[in-house]
Amino acid sequence: MLLVACAVAFLGVVLMLALRDRSLIWETDGRLLYLPFMIAEGEWIRGIAASLLAGSPSVPVYSFDLGFGADWLITASGNSNEPLNLLAALCPREFSEYFYAFLVFLRFYLAALTFSLYCFSRGKGKGATLVGALCYGLCGYVVLWGVLRHPNFIDFAVLLPLVFMGADKLFARKNPLLFVLAMAGIFVYSIYFAYMACIFLLFYCLITYFAYPRARSAGDFLLLAGKFALGLVVAFALVGFSTVPMFLTLTSMGRVGIVRDIAFFQTPDFYASFAAVLLGDHTAQNASVLGAVPVIAMLALAVAGSAIDRYERRAWGAGIALCLAGAMLAKVGSLMNGFGYPTDRWELILGFCAAYAVVLLVPAVTRLTARQWGALAVLAGAVGAWALWYAVGERTLLGFAVVAMFAVVFAALAGWAAWHRRVRARSGKMPRLLRPQALCVLLALAVVVNAAGQTGIFLSSQGSLYYKEFLRADHGLSTREQLDLAPALDEVDDAYRINRTDTTYGRNGSFVHGYKGFDFYSSFYNQVVDDFRQSLGLSDDVKSTMFDGTEQRAALDYVLGARYYISSSEAADLVPEGYEKVADLGEAHNGLSYALYETDRALPVAFTYETAVPQSVYDDLNLVERQELMTRALVLGIDRELAGAPELETESEAPSVVSADGACVQDGRIIATKRDASVTLAFDGRPDCETYLCFEGFRFASLPAADADLLAGDPELAVESLPGDPGFVPGRTAWVSVTGEARDDSFEMVTSASPKYAGKEDWAVNAGYSAEPQTALTVTLSAVGVYEYDELYVATQPQQAVLDNTAQLQRENAATITFGDNAMEVHVDASDHADGEGNGENSRYVFVSVPYSAGWSATIDGQPADVLRANVGFMAVEVDDAAHDVSFSYMMPGLLPGFGCTGVALGALVAYEVWRSRRRTAVREDVSEKELVR
Repeated sequence: MLLVACAVAFLGVVLMLALRDRSLIWETDGRLLYLPFMIAEGEWIRGIAASLLAGSPSVPVYSFDLGFGADWLITASGNSNEPLNLLAALCPREFSEYFYAFLVFLRFYLAALTFSLYCFSRGKGKGATLVGALCYGLCGYVVLWGVLRHPNFIDFAVLLPLVFMGADKLFARKNPLLFVLAMAGIFVYSIYFAYMACIFLLFYCLITYFAYPRARSAGDFLLLAGKFALGLVVAFALVGFSTVPMFLTLTSMGRVGIVRDIAFFQTPDFYASFAAVLLGDHTAQNASVLGAVPVIAMLALAVAGSAIDRYERRAWGAGIALCLAGAMLAKVGSLMNGFGYPTDRWELILGFCAAYAVVLLVPAVTRLTARQWGALAVLAGAVGAWALWYAVGERTLLGFAVVAMFAVVFAALAGWAAWHRRVRARSGKMPRLLRPQALCVLLALAVVVNAAGQTGIFLSSQGSLYYKEFLRADHGLSTREQLDLAPALDEVDDAYRINRTDTTYGRNGSFVHGYKGFDFYSSFYNQVVDDFRQSLGLSDDVKSTMFDGTEQRAALDYVLGARYYISSSEAADLVPEGYEKVADLGEAHNGLSYALYETDRALPVAFTYETAVPQSVYDDLNLVERQELMTRALVLGIDRELAGAPELETESEAPSVVSADGACVQDGRIIATKRDASVTLAFDGRPDCETYLCFEGFRFASLPAADADLLAGDPELAVESLPGDPGFVPGRTAWVSVTGEARDDSFEMVTSASPKYAGKEDWAVNAGYSAEPQTALTVTLSAVGVYEYDELYVATQPQQAVLDNTAQLQRENAATITFGDNAMEVHVDASDHADGEGNGENSRYVFVSVPYSAGWSATIDGQPADVLRANVGFMAVEVDDAAHDVSFSYMMPGLLPGFGCTGVALGALVAYEVWRSRRRTAVREDVSEKELVR
């Protein structure tokens, strides 16, 4: 019955997508992350199996095709370690889109199933449990965050009821195995959600301990606390093979723990819309969405009196009150997100509590008195009026529809209860429609229709047109791959990289097609790559989780191995000077034609430097000088005496303001008094140069127009001294566009309140190469506010200097590289400066433009060697002037300690189970967990 009900509910939710000929693959993360990683995992498992059958087992975990190179299992975390994705090994590649949709439904069903198991463990009836399970599966978190965006998020909804079931067993002095395994499941899937689960568990245990009857004492409390703490430690250790590497990666990322300016309260619009959102009125994904029946059930807890068990009413009423209070505070959303940006993902627990309230309400419907129904009608009327008031102001179909559905459901439920009371008062025979089974069927139908209706309107052209965010049906694979690159890649030298002028067919394209590229997208990234990019002010994306390439900077292209470029026809003017078209790649699924370009100026992925400088020399240079330095000498992140700074030809100058429109330039800041304000800057410029406009310490603060005018009129006035506007909601983002004679470019700035904020404050905008001097750039600021900076300068970098430097490195290069599974082999010829095979002197460095990681180790001719962090984010090994074979091998950082933790935890669990089984024969088990709620 549950499977059929879930199938009907799921079809109702996705019906609008089907009618619009859309798949369940979200255009953003679904296309770029979830589908490619699911396919890759299936191929990975099949590859491992094939290697085992061939007698040469291999488990490749490092991909040289993901960005500059990355541990793909860590990068794909949340997908690669998601148990259901393992089933992809059974799916042929051509059926991936359908299998993807099947897994979405399977997760949806499993969430309802585990919720049902939780209710059954507490002695609840099948009918009430069915209705509650549907409410849980159709809550905003599962549908809007999960089904329609991030399907793997549903895993948290699947495992959370099992965690609470395990907790109940601990309260009843039962076997803790379920608790340990459920928490281990969350830990292995996501440390992020495990963090939330621990907070949920804390409040669940406190409410359970104090709301239900129990012989409470300090000793009993401490004993229980100790059991839960030990269970969490064992759960973490049990999956240490996953949690330890993931924890090390997570804590290394700069965006974790970054200081943000988070408001304590939500915005006025949030409070105005709150009741409407609970009922289903939303313009984006929103975990606060519950629907009509759960809202009625929550209100019923307040008036039900003895109709609902007082302990249950007290416990779940407290839980719902805490959830609603937390939803009202932005700080809570930040806390639940690891003190990051506020999010409502944690409100899965609200959906869980509301669904359980439905389970409590169903048998109580016939026990509520007329007076209690009157009180409930008042509360429901207040919520409906609140939501209607918001709908009138917004004038959206969805706003009016959810209020109407709420009114119809409440009226029908109240009418059914009144009819039941009249028939019961006459002691007449209950017609089938008034039996408990009928009530459950009617409520289940109401839940499904309500969810399908509000989701359908949201997706449709009468709502937010959100259906357009999904790939067209049967286009999953073709949209994922876009181009047939196989023939071209057969001709590409594997020792070099392919860059792209644009990412119109999606980031992670190199991972999909199997070439060494530049662009990258994942929530889990190697921090050293972000360090490298921030140190150069690369302005392609404000986030740390994604990057597009090098912005066609010649020095970076050559040093990082960009021998090739792929470009669409509409971005062909962005192909850097010196690249020649060598192949047409055909038309992609997006309707654009693509071509492959090549140059002979780039260095390979591995090459040798004769000279090295310490990191301090690099740090003393400006954003553009640093990239020229890397064409002259290797930058080593070690504290030793090396060569001093070489003579560089990059020059910088302070520009002057020649005109402004809606903007005022003051000392260290630009005030934009209107949207799309502009400032034109003049400078001398130089011929045959790439020109850069550089901002260091660049920060944006949104202001009311009146405050911006005050700042513009008084250069001495500080932002902190402005009067402010209590009703003003500050923006969190602004775009800065730079227009020049050679090219236009733009970048996004965000405040620390933005989810995108990663602490980036340095930007070097490439205004392009020009044979003639560029002498003016126009800066356009999209938002009203103050743009403060520590330094603002124009840098010019001679193209010939970069060419000469890289040509010298090419002449000196003695390295050749080959790639294997989790390994690289670099052969280094004897130096040209040495006689014969060299004399073992004169240090030089083998640089590899693969990101530095503690997981890499190296040998030189079979002897261990130090892997040095070089050029900020990459690797190098020091060799002498003789010929050598350098071998690099990779093992996931923390994997061995993690397996050690797993072994210890597994042994402890086995020993405990043996001890417990022997004890069970002599000692009667204590109470059933059902007695907690009787």
